[in-house]
Amino acid sequence: MKTNLKDIILPLIKTLFLLFFLEIMTTAVFPNIGLINYRIPFNILLVLFLGLRLETPYLAIIIMIVQYFHGFFSVEGWEMGTVTGIVICVVVSYVREMIHFSSWGMTILITQVFQLLWFFVQSILIYIQLGSLNYIFEKGWRFLPQSVIIALLSPIFFYILNRIWNVDDRGMLGDKV
Repeated sequence: MKTNLKDIILPLIKTLFLLFFLEIMTTAVFPNIGLINYRIPFNILLVLFLGLRLETPYLAIIIMIVQYFHGFFSVEGWEMGTVTGIVICVVVSYVREMIHFSSWGMTILITQVFQLLWFFVQSILIYIQLGSLNYIFEKGWRFLPQSVIIALLSPIFFYILNRIWNVDDRGMLGDKV
């Protein structure tokens, strides 16, 4: 387990630059080509990677930082994404030993399952806040195709993030493999 901040700061900065680039693409470029209400939630992909591949006591803080920077580009609150991300990471910590990224197909499947769990947890939080299911159904119809795209892109982004965080494909950050 990595507990030194020096092993976390530089990869986190690189990850935030990647997030900024991806958010700018989805908020500036997509509307220019006609995709106005279509946003790919790259922040979910980053949080899933962090939960699946990092083992550090600073994980909740790292998720909060990623969600906070995502909040610059979204009207949705960073706090709801942080709570959802931490809940997902707690679930991941219980099933981590059973998860193996042995192929691109498994990576896509695992990413899709955890994105659906993300949507379920976030829907509960939205329902508690609004008391209505209308917004959840509306959001669900947009989330499903976006989650499929994120799942299909996940092997490529996990490869990039493995290099940024210096995580071996066989282990997690901090593992002695």
